[in-house]
Amino acid sequence: MNTSRSFDRAANIYDQTRLLLEPITKYGIPAILDIIGPKARVLEAGAGTGRMSIPLLERGVDLIGCDLSSPMLTRFQEKFPAARIAQADASRLPFPTAHFDLVLTAHVMHLIPAWRETIREFRRVLVPQGAYLNVSTWASVGVSVGDKIREFWRSWLAANGVDARHPGVRDHTVLQQELLSLGATLTEVEVVRFPDPFHLREELDRFASRVYSYTWDIPDAIFDASIKELRAWTIHEYGDLDQEIVDEVRFVINLARFGN
Repeated sequence: MNTSRSFDRAANIYDQTRLLLEPITKYGIPAILDIIGPKARVLEAGAGTGRMSIPLLERGVDLIGCDLSSPMLTRFQEKFPAARIAQADASRLPFPTAHFDLVLTAHVMHLIPAWRETIREFRRVLVPQGAYLNVSTWASVGVSVGDKIREFWRSWLAANGVDARHPGVRDHTVLQQELLSLGATLTEVEVVRFPDPFHLREELDRFASRVYSYTWDIPDAIFDASIKELRAWTIHEYGDLDQEIVDEVRFVINLARFGN
């Protein structure tokens, strides 16, 4: 049975809750284009609604998007009818060996329990000197307030017998080690740092509305109790819930380039 995280339930709200902020479109997308080059054949695995793929397609990139979720891909094609898409689990790609010059993921590997098999699939479908780009559009700089909120919430749930961690990659270092074992040369490209302002009340409301995928499988009673505890902790730690918090985040490209 497939245990990768499907975003079927998020298809109608995904684009409204995962915005492409101005620094991403102004600096991040051009940085990806610089690495891809003008003639590369690209696969985006976990393409979803085309959040990252469409800006690349609009700039002429030869790209195919695949995703586990059919509703997400439907939204993708509604937004860009000419898009080439495939419904597939990233750990079992329906493409021939040595078919792509580059594989792209963005905020996907933490959702795939079989992530080691997935990395090997990426290596299989890449040409001998192909590259894998793993993009984070908003990686925290240091330990952010948002991180602290999530850490408290997860720790409270763990103390009450619920594991709310992501099902896939939880440690970037482990992912890097796996890529190195496959012969990759690794490079990190920090494209831009930018402020990420939010109001505490709005962030708590996002938790309560189950926008985040790691909230979906928690039983209602324990989830409601966790939100109550989270609100109380946040008030104790930060006071006024209507104050604006500004975390610093960065757009990062982790590039794994394979040899012969």
